[in-house]
Amino acid sequence: MVDITRRQTLFGLATGVSGLGGYWALGGDWVSGDDGAPSGDDAEADTITVGSPWTPDSLDPVVNGWLWRRISVLEPLLTVEYDATVAPGLATDWRRVDDVTWEFDLREGVTFHDGTDLTATTALPSLRRAFESSSMASVPVESVEAADDRTVVIRTDAPFSPLPAHCTRGTTCLVSPAAIADDGSVSEPIGTGPFQFERWRRGSSITATATPDYHGASPRVETLVYEGITDDQTRRLKLENDELDMARILPNETAESLESRANLTAHTYEIPRARFLVFDVDSSPFSDRRVRSAVMHAVDRDAIVANILSGLGSAAVGPFPSNITDWAVDDLEPYEYNPERARSLLSEAGWKQDGETRTRDGESLSVSIWTYNTRPKLPTIAQVIQRQLQEVGFDVDVTLMESATIREQAKSGSFDAVLWSSSVLWYPDPDRLSDFVHSEATTMFSGFENETVDRLLEEARRTSDRDERFERYAEVQRIVHREVPIGWLTYYTNVVGTRADIDGYRPHPTESCYHLENVTRQR
Repeated sequence: MVDITRRQTLFGLATGVSGLGGYWALGGDWVSGDDGAPSGDDAEADTITVGSPWTPDSLDPVVNGWLWRRISVLEPLLTVEYDATVAPGLATDWRRVDDVTWEFDLREGVTFHDGTDLTATTALPSLRRAFESSSMASVPVESVEAADDRTVVIRTDAPFSPLPAHCTRGTTCLVSPAAIADDGSVSEPIGTGPFQFERWRRGSSITATATPDYHGASPRVETLVYEGITDDQTRRLKLENDELDMARILPNETAESLESRANLTAHTYEIPRARFLVFDVDSSPFSDRRVRSAVMHAVDRDAIVANILSGLGSAAVGPFPSNITDWAVDDLEPYEYNPERARSLLSEAGWKQDGETRTRDGESLSVSIWTYNTRPKLPTIAQVIQRQLQEVGFDVDVTLMESATIREQAKSGSFDAVLWSSSVLWYPDPDRLSDFVHSEATTMFSGFENETVDRLLEEARRTSDRDERFERYAEVQRIVHREVPIGWLTYYTNVVGTRADIDGYRPHPTESCYHLENVTRQR
């Protein structure tokens, strides 16, 4: 198992075999030995261990900045407040100077973990490589410059109001210039956060320690250990066996059992993530809006929440949960569960009920729903949808595939429907809708093209007035709700289990940061 240790990289060791404080390196791969950490009760009191599904497979913020941000090792220019709005981060203030120019005032008294002062000049390498990366391709940044020692200037090649929200993304987290090699790669996450990188086992764990003289409130524990544990039952068992202090994203059905144990606590909270159906609007039968609407009336979303999701979560109406963000539209009429309405719509579309499966012009109403199993509930939900659609005359096949395979096949050819799951607000701006329904910018694959939707999304990007932006995004939500290229099914509720003696944890609705610096163990 590869283990890269911060102490060695700071001393500039590279290859060969060298001893240093109980660590040794072989062929450039760092392996941990005795690191001199405290042991016994003191070590337990000063260490928080967190388990999550996401495996730490890269040290580079352009690749995995969202994870390093979540565990408070790296920090971006701007952060996300608990009401899902943009808030100060390493920049204390920001302003739009003209249509394409933004200025960000950097926080004073901040140093990177290697002692380098945060200035506009030392921030530039990170920001430039972030906006040049493929993951930020939709953000039209033309240049990143230093106006003076404390001011970063970002210019876009077109008016772009969502820029501050994109500056909260993990990709844009800052690392010391010394962490960026001549070839542009990052070999170590030397950030500015309340915890600093200590060592890393690829795909397994991260160890970080409290940052001395952190520019904000100091962490309440000395050591943070993050474990990537993909299996949710393993995370639960490790929590119950006191091998973890916190286990994240547990199955919904575990919430009640966690609460019943005196030594454990369950935290449940809704997040801006949704399960939804993506329809292929370019091929039969879902090229007909009436058939798509029939599906939405045939699916009992409340029953899915009650029976599959253990009553946690809620039936979705549009893309955004209204209790998390005020970008949600409150005048969308839900697609009520109404099998008779579904049957009527299918009949209007020419699909006749002659037997169990409807037909039209000799063609049967046979469809396939593709989904994947890295989100454990999706296959079960797909089977429920299969039965409910069969009741109104569909013949439904459910196919499990790798998510990457689904993306590749759906983009390159026809399909029927995909049951998918995704964050709808992983940066705090409704510009995220472009990823779902803009005909050219979409990362979905429905084939939906609507000139009015495209125009409204593009206007909203250029418009600085918040109310005017809201009206455009609201109209997009109404059109998409009516046309149904995407059928929103349920919103997510996360279950996080902690030991009962863990104090100070406050779940963040967008999970941009776990804020583990605020967590401690009661003594």
